[in-house]
Amino acid sequence: MTAADLLAVVMVLGLTAYALTGGADFGGGVWDLLARGRDAADQRRLVSAALGPIWEANHVWLIFVVVMMFSGFPEAFGIVGSTLEIPLICALAGIVLRGAAYVYRAYGSGAAGPDHWWGHVFAVSSAITPVALGVAGAALVTGDVAEGAPLTPVTSAFGIVCGVFALAATAFLAAVYLCRDAAASPETEHLVPGLRRRALGSAVACGLLAAVLLPLLWSEAPVVADRFADRSVPFVVLSAIGGVTSLVALWQHRFTAARVTAGIAVAGVLWGWAAAQYPDLVVGRATVDSAAAPEANIVAMLIAVCCGLVVLVPSLWMLFRLFANPEPEAEAEARS
Repeated sequence: MTAADLLAVVMVLGLTAYALTGGADFGGGVWDLLARGRDAADQRRLVSAALGPIWEANHVWLIFVVVMMFSGFPEAFGIVGSTLEIPLICALAGIVLRGAAYVYRAYGSGAAGPDHWWGHVFAVSSAITPVALGVAGAALVTGDVAEGAPLTPVTSAFGIVCGVFALAATAFLAAVYLCRDAAASPETEHLVPGLRRRALGSAVACGLLAAVLLPLLWSEAPVVADRFADRSVPFVVLSAIGGVTSLVALWQHRFTAARVTAGIAVAGVLWGWAAAQYPDLVVGRATVDSAAAPEANIVAMLIAVCCGLVVLVPSLWMLFRLFANPEPEAEAEARS
């Protein structure tokens, strides 16, 4: 394995971390958008409380991947930036609007404006970003990108279905994660049955969309499709087992186990895509070897990544532990 190959593996792991953390946050916005009935207000409060003060930290993984691609594979970065401007701008707009709306909604009808307006912005922008990122990922698979043709990625049937699949996957993750949060308090445990139904519904949607994607993959990305059949079947099996196991765990009220297996289900999809995509970064345009920076640069990048992770991972672990499991004194102070 070359240094460039190792950097590509690290990028995939960074994408996995972003999908399992930031992706679930976007999925929470989806359920905020779809909240209906007499429990709608409680559902939205649960989503807001689950995101809490830690949600913004999850974007560090996206920045992590972007920096590695820019520094380690500058040619591929240039292709992506000059051909996928529409889905990437949509994803960026969704991230920014979602963050602003999340903050402004907390201020209600003061200077920030009515909170329900910002609630709609938060929910809609949460849905836009995973769709846009899914469309961009599909364009890398098909290689159907060209300078001066910005609409090509967003008019592809394969790209659109990939975007909707990404949205369904984030919704599935969020529903599973929220079940544990809802069950943790007597005030919200009545939301668990509805969230379990949402998890089941989004899992079924993911399965149906995957069935639609497979023939499209063979017709629009035959190079990757051939590799998919050779390399990615174990990851597909892992993803399916993880998804089914998470639903069984939810039914048995084993919510922590359900979170782990749901994460495995989504990670299996990403790993299967990465295995089939390799060695291409953009099919037909750039490979890991052809787009790689000089080896000395990549080695320096890998060293910097290792040093950074020594600080980043414990910091994020402490942040999640602190806000996911507050001390009793902090809980009492928050109620008073």
